[in-house]
Amino acid sequence: MGTRRTIDADSIFKLLELGDYLLPYTIRAVCLLGVADHLVDGPVPMSRLAQATGTHEPTLRKTLEYLATRDVFELVEPDDVALTPLSDLLREQHPYSAREIFLSPVACTRAMEGLAESIRTGGPAFDVVHGRSMWDHLRAQPEDGEAFDKVMSGVTGMELLAVLRACDWRRFGTIVDVGGGNGGFLASLLRRVRGSRGVLFDLPGVVANAPEVFAAAGVADRVEVVAGSFLEGPIPPGGDAYVLKRILYSWSDDEVVGILGRVRAAMKPHSRLFIMEAGRQEAEVPALARRMDLLMHTLTAGGARTLAHQGELLDRAGLELVRSVSTPMFPIIEAAPA
Repeated sequence: MGTRRTIDADSIFKLLELGDYLLPYTIRAVCLLGVADHLVDGPVPMSRLAQATGTHEPTLRKTLEYLATRDVFELVEPDDVALTPLSDLLREQHPYSAREIFLSPVACTRAMEGLAESIRTGGPAFDVVHGRSMWDHLRAQPEDGEAFDKVMSGVTGMELLAVLRACDWRRFGTIVDVGGGNGGFLASLLRRVRGSRGVLFDLPGVVANAPEVFAAAGVADRVEVVAGSFLEGPIPPGGDAYVLKRILYSWSDDEVVGILGRVRAAMKPHSRLFIMEAGRQEAEVPALARRMDLLMHTLTAGGARTLAHQGELLDRAGLELVRSVSTPMFPIIEAAPA
């Protein structure tokens, strides 16, 4: 006879907590409704908050009572709602706002339904659910493409802190952001590196609103916007620094070598390339890297790579790894023409 197992209530509750799919969708809902923005000046009565957000008060109460159990909001006696350090980050105007991260296109969140098939076959779950690649979908659905760009911009503030501490950007006269989306990261970087100029390079539809982003940041006179594809090239030549931020883990090894080769062709002998994305470190792998590894595979069949793997791809493209700098967000790889 087998050993009789005892009931481990703590494990049961822990597993239920880990599998709580309600939580991310509830956070998404309060982001869509702008709940946190109405609490910036202090606790607000539930009835007034419901009126301000145009919501059904009893349902709003259930929602915030649930989120309070996860420390996302705080219920203040007798009937007020207040921000916590977590929900403060959901405000649109917070300097490090995470609001847009929770507003990922529904097509991307639905892709998770195909994860079991992805585990069986190794292919991207997005393709299983939608019958086409994520990139084809985003091109065909501009509203989803715009939402995806906002998600990518949502972590820019936190990334910028890591990037500024890892490198002295003042030594680069021209910084080229390859696949830089709507320019949010480049705009924020140039605001802090006042002696440099920037070039934003991405698909025509992606960079369409970039002039507004640069104008709002006060750097429009120091930026050139160039439309094109890093999968086809050519990439704007003559930059002193090239940036690939959260780009390569979406593509296969051969595609990555192609991208790196096109960047290499644009570089001057003393230019530098900075690759910024979650990696699989040989020693200790951060939880963020594990998460991004699986997420990118689910969406695109891509994933995080080890430093050694990155070095091999750089070598194939005519580049050499100069150094890797650890940051709280991701490792930053610096490379130079071989």
